[in-house]
Amino acid sequence: MKVVENLTVQVTYRVGLGGVDMPKKVYKQLVKAAKNGDSIDPSLMEYSDVGEWLVDNIKERDCMDWQAEIEDIS
Repeated sequence: MKVVENLTVQVTYRVGLGGVDMPKKVYKQLVKAAKNGDSIDPSLMEYSDVGEWLVDNIKERDCMDWQAEIEDIS
């Protein structure tokens, strides 16, 4: 066994949702983000409602594919 003191990994995955109910405010924010090409950062007020909704409704186990990039290992 090897003890790793520090490991930083960036994981990206894709999730498809269908037939989901969402508040109109969340839908409007999603449409705005899509039209503007904006990423969703839940800590930003502009997309706070959609960020919260995504956190509540997307689980990693729902992913269709994923990839990991090792950023740091020591």
